[in-house]
This record gives sequence, structure tokens and C-alpha cells, in this order.
Amino acid sequence: MSKVILIALAIVLFSGCGDASKTSSTATIDKTETSSKATREQTTTQNDAINIEETQAMVLLSGLPTLGTSDSIAIIDMDPDSANFGNILYDYPLPKLDAPMHHLYYSPNGRLYATGLGSQCSLAEIDLVRNAKAEPIISNFECLNTNGQNVGEDIMWHNVNGELTMFVTFMGGSDLTQIDAGTVGVFNAQTNEVIKIIEARKSQVESGQPYIMFPHGISAYGDRMVVTSSTHPAIATEVGNSITIIDLNTLKPIETIVIEDAKPVGFPSSPVEVLFVRPSIVEGVEPAILVNTLFGFETWKVPYNEKTKTFNTPEKLYDGATAGTAVPLEFYGNEDELFISHGVPGIVKRYDLKQLPNLVSSGEDIKAESGAHHMIFYKTAAGRKLIAVQNNLLNLGDAKDNDPTDIDFLVKLNHHSVTVHDLITGERLGEINFKEKYKKGIDNIEALFGSGFTHHH
Repeated sequence: MSKVILIALAIVLFSGCGDASKTSSTATIDKTETSSKATREQTTTQNDAINIEETQAMVLLSGLPTLGTSDSIAIIDMDPDSANFGNILYDYPLPKLDAPMHHLYYSPNGRLYATGLGSQCSLAEIDLVRNAKAEPIISNFECLNTNGQNVGEDIMWHNVNGELTMFVTFMGGSDLTQIDAGTVGVFNAQTNEVIKIIEARKSQVESGQPYIMFPHGISAYGDRMVVTSSTHPAIATEVGNSITIIDLNTLKPIETIVIEDAKPVGFPSSPVEVLFVRPSIVEGVEPAILVNTLFGFETWKVPYNEKTKTFNTPEKLYDGATAGTAVPLEFYGNEDELFISHGVPGIVKRYDLKQLPNLVSSGEDIKAESGAHHMIFYKTAAGRKLIAVQNNLLNLGDAKDNDPTDIDFLVKLNHHSVTVHDLITGERLGEINFKEKYKKGIDNIEALFGSGFTHHH
């Protein structure tokens, strides 16, 4: 992460963002689905056939150098009713790399991948299998050849001309020294070989032409793909404020759209994650792009005209600077709701999926912890619906510093925890603090074998 991000987050955290708990909801929460512990225990005996793996999660863990720990991938018991809640059931050590692995993704055919924030391993495939006892284990971790692309972020699979294709955003592109770095890697989904590198540096295209810069979020519908322009991972002065549309017929950028209004911390908006709302998510929906802006604190909508294949003027749907939230990060969803995590003060806002692309509240905010980021959805062995929220932005350990998270104020966005909540009521049922329990930071959480969410990005 560049120094400009750290500076901006310091301004955010020290200046304060107001009281997010004042945000109201007009939706009625049906609390009749909440059961007592005694009822859940009784239900457990009636549901012995439930797959216990649904209550387990995979986590990417970062070693904190001053605490003497190293990076690993672990399987964790996530059932708050279990005596093993929060325990590591399996731990696979990762090689020492120049930066942590950051995101876990399952492909449509069940293969597991991870992106990495460094140059030594910006993309990897993880062989998650079952041993002779049918226990989930990792048999191999392989860093993939990216043809020189650095700092992997998000992955998306999409059919292009009838072929399933893997797309990966690389914030550092092919050369981290470029102040307008960034590429989108196109990979064969079967062989992991690079098919094409999509690159359009702002300094090398004609004025007014579309460009790709520090791509982070990625999403697609039909033959149109969108990537965000966030922040250069190494240069302290470069922050983006746009999204770029890529034609999947030609694999070339065709339009760059500015997504920016106020600058609450004085920096460009830094669009981070993006979701192309489409009929496969909401039947009959009018397609549109939703965008979260890291430094703008906002969520935007960009309507899409499917007949003309054109995008209309961006509309601001949510203003965190006035609502008391900052650092909006992820889009996740289940069958009924869309969830957006906000790192400051550490909440997850929820919206009615059927009302997309507009944001219509479907319930009270889920109050997690600072740095609220990734999440999963699952059921306990008793059948209770849960959401688990990772509360950690990223880990920047440095053995030379007193604080394992490298920058003192960054601790405010690195809670190093996962909180578990009742999905219906938002009630917190448990917390796992990885720094306290295992002397490690958490970079990502994902459901075991990919059962934890319906829509991501």
C-alpha cells in the first residue's frame, strides 16, 4: 500500500467520521427467526446430516514479524455454538514472500486461487483436496507465471466467445516504477497460461482516450467489463478517480468514466470495488455498475443501456462523509441482500437485492469492528443463518518497528479479528482475534470449498 493511502487514512481516523449508528433503517427485521440456545442445541440433534464443513472457513493469515510468526493458510471452526469455535483445524505454512497473499477466489469449477500484494507471488493456485480420511487439506501452493505482472488484486471468471476465461487485476502492472502502472491479465481458465495483457497507460494514450491505471475491482456483464482505478501500490503521489470499460470482443479499453464528487480527505476518490448489477443477480434488473470509492467514502451507480451498449451519467447513491462512514470496501451478496463493508467505523450496511441497482435498506447496520472488509455467509450446525466479517484492512508487518502492523495509526483499521453475527438480527455471537489468539493478522476469509456467498464483486 502506498504512503498516500496511509496519510489519507491517518487524516480520516484522526479527524473522525461521526456516529454511524445514527443511520436509520425503514425496514422491519423479522426477529422471529432468532432462536434460543436451548432450541438450537435441540435442533442440532435433529440435523446430524448437516455438512459440518459449511461451518468452517479458510483464512489467509499474515505473520507479524515482531511476534515471530509466519504466513499461512488455515481452516477455522466458525460455529459459535461449537466448543472448537475459533480453533485452527488445519494450518498450511506459506513460503516467505515479499508481501502477503491477499484474496482467495474459487473458480466456477472449484479450483482455488489467491492473489498477492507483492512481486514474488502475485497470483497462485492452491490445491485444496481431501485426504484418505476425507479431511480437507492443502496439497500444493503454486505461484503462477503472470508474465511480469505485479500486485494482484481481484479475480473474475467470465465467458468470452464461449470460453470460460480468468481475468485478474494487477495494480502494479508490468513495472512498479511507472507512475501510471496497471494491467488486466487474461488467463486460460484451464491451463493458467497468460492469453493477453490488457494495458493502456495514461501517459501513452492520446489525450481523451480510455486508459487503465492501478486496476483493483473488476466485474462484467455480457461483452462489457469494468475495472476501477484505485491507488498506485508504491508511488506516494498517484491516486485514481475513474473506472474503465473494456470491450470483451476485442479485449481493449473503450471508455474511462470519472467517479468523483467531494474530496473529504483531499485526495482523488480512489474507486476500489465494483459490481456490475445484472439479470443473473436480480431477475429483470436494469443493468448498472455500482462503485465504492475508498477516499470519496461514497457508493455510485452508473446506469447501462443494454440496447445501445452505452453508460449514462454516474449518480451518487450514498455519501459516507455525511452519513458518518468512511473507507467503503467490498460488495457481497446472498439470495436476498447486498452487503457493503465500511472500514470506518467498522460496519456492514445491507440492502434489498431486488431493489438494485438502487440502494434500499433492508435492515439495521451490522456492527463489526474497525477495518470491516471481507465476509462470508453460512449456517450453524443448528441451521442458524450467520454472517462473519473480517475486520482488517491489510497487514504491513516490519520487524524494525515496535508495532507489528508497521504504522501506528493503521492499527485502527487492523483489528485482526473476525466477528460472527446472526444474519437476521445482526446480534454478535462471537469474535476471533487472530493477533491475540495466534499472533497473526488476517488478510482474507473464504468459506471452505466456496459455499459462503452467492455474489462477490
